[in-house]
Amino acid sequence: MLHKVTVLTLDLQIGMFVSDLDRPWIDTPFLMQGLLIENEAQIATLQHYCRQVTVDRSQSLGEAYAPRDHGRDTPRLLGALPVFHQVSDAQPDDFAAICRHLRTEPVLRRFRYAPDLSPTDHQSRLEAELLYSAPIIDDVKRTLKSIREAIACAETVSLNEIGKQVAEMAHSVERNPEAMIWLTRLRSSDQYSYDHALDVSVHLMVFARFLGLAPKAVEEVGVAGLMQDIGKIDIPTEILSKPGNLTDEEYRLVQSHVASSLEMLLGQPVFTTRILEIVASHHERADGSGYPRRLKGERIVFHGELAGVVDSYCAMTRDRAYGQAISSQKALEALIRMRGTKFRDAVIDQFIQCVGLYPIGTLVELNTGEVGVVIQQNQVRRLKPRLMILLGPDKSIERHPITLDLIMDPPTPTGEPYRIMQALPANSYGIDPSEFYLN
Repeated sequence: MLHKVTVLTLDLQIGMFVSDLDRPWIDTPFLMQGLLIENEAQIATLQHYCRQVTVDRSQSLGEAYAPRDHGRDTPRLLGALPVFHQVSDAQPDDFAAICRHLRTEPVLRRFRYAPDLSPTDHQSRLEAELLYSAPIIDDVKRTLKSIREAIACAETVSLNEIGKQVAEMAHSVERNPEAMIWLTRLRSSDQYSYDHALDVSVHLMVFARFLGLAPKAVEEVGVAGLMQDIGKIDIPTEILSKPGNLTDEEYRLVQSHVASSLEMLLGQPVFTTRILEIVASHHERADGSGYPRRLKGERIVFHGELAGVVDSYCAMTRDRAYGQAISSQKALEALIRMRGTKFRDAVIDQFIQCVGLYPIGTLVELNTGEVGVVIQQNQVRRLKPRLMILLGPDKSIERHPITLDLIMDPPTPTGEPYRIMQALPANSYGIDPSEFYLN
């Protein structure tokens, strides 16, 4: 049975899930890529902007739904994905064991084939993608380290390898965007510069994919995210790691990293005009308060503004010398306060839709009293993500965590569906989701 069908907008009905349009999503009033039709007004808007759309029956409701079998978070078969030989307890459908391995052990082997895509949502299973793509992240970090060491020693640097590795990362994002986000957390180091560069690169690619940008553009923003701060290598460590306020002279020196980055990247074939524009403008702000050129509004290139939003978000959610990390939700609240000033309204709105109300890694409390962590978004119902339960109703540690996909309305012991009651601050009950697997 075909799950994705082309439908004339004149034939749309409530309950259909629209997965693709005959024009870019960003050219329509809809803030998210993917739309469950819930009222006649949405149908009228689609008819105004589009002649035909793609309907995904597997994500539709009512008569438009194409049924398929589901258990309580039943895993899909992984097809050609081979056994993970480095660790005995990391089975291909065990999220907790896989995370534990990836957080604590080196990845010594690359798989020959990418994980299979589901015929229903055309995405790889999260666990399979984690296993496959972990070595890609490690390769990128090694390349970044070698580049920085070569620059520090005034040696000739070839940056062509970066383009190839980002292309691999982009393919992984296309198969399953949540996997790369998790890997930036699980494969983190004590080197802020490397971790931040990867954070920005991955989140930029996920954002670009969400906006429906072309594959080439997705790769370009990924490269820009990795390299936009490379010029900071010329800034003394004591300034970059200074816990207090910078002096005016120190701040001007920090600002100079934009020009230094451009100087290092110019002349390298892998860096296109768009990449250089992003690097040049990712610290510009819509109200003119940014640097180095104090550009305003639409004078800032679109992709550069995307990079600015992502760079701000990722910086806030990582520990820095001058401040502790805040939760993803607190970071989103901070971005909302910048809406209409530092960044244009539409860009902030789109980013919030991209990461969701409960971003990956958010701790949540359920109606049972249990505490879980968001491990995957549901594109149909953003309020019903996939979770892993970390604490029981009495807040005791779950030694064998289960996963719940709330979109399936799994029942609680009393028979009612599981519901998220509230998002919790970072480190609630002493939990760091990235370190939980070490217990």
